[in-house]
Amino acid sequence: MSTNKDNKIVALNYIKEQIITCAIPPGTTLQADEIAAHLKISKTPVREALLELQYENYVTIIPRKKTIVSPISLKDLEYIYEARSLNEIAIISNLTPEDIDNHREKLLKLEHQWKNIPVDTDSKNAYMDFLKQDTIFHIQLLNLSKNPHLIRFCSELIYKSQRFWYMALFNNSLETIRSEHLAILRALLSKNMNEAAACAQKHISISKAVSILSN
Repeated sequence: MSTNKDNKIVALNYIKEQIITCAIPPGTTLQADEIAAHLKISKTPVREALLELQYENYVTIIPRKKTIVSPISLKDLEYIYEARSLNEIAIISNLTPEDIDNHREKLLKLEHQWKNIPVDTDSKNAYMDFLKQDTIFHIQLLNLSKNPHLIRFCSELIYKSQRFWYMALFNNSLETIRSEHLAILRALLSKNMNEAAACAQKHISISKAVSILSN
């Protein structure tokens, strides 16, 4: 039997995914009873999930009035990418050859996946699936770190930056993203952390520029 805590996690993950993928756009009013009915749970865990999402700045709760999906601005984007750059580059730069050896099988599997990932598509669903794989790629790189707190913090930054990418459907070159990912992986597999960090820095900078132009 599911507990209130379990249902809160279900509600949290559902609402968060809907916001990140822009299935629920910024400014939309959220109805706790409608979400609860959709998920077939009570309203209490939904309200608890919304309170946590307010803390993470995904929603804005106006007491006794309404809850809306928080708007996002170019300034938000700049702050998010600045934080991503500082932290993700540090993670890659601090990897050791032993770290690469320990994760080589995973890195090779990731490289194979990105060599074969489809990039020629004009389907919205296929494009959104590509963006999900892009999120997974960056989080897998974060997982090379031994610091769980840093992984959690950086993962949240990646989720927030992806909101801009979902808002800019078809304005991004999937082939460019694939080639940049592969460049990072090749450098890591060669145990060239400086080169991997430089490739990651370039990738993040380009992603930021494309997001700004698209919004």
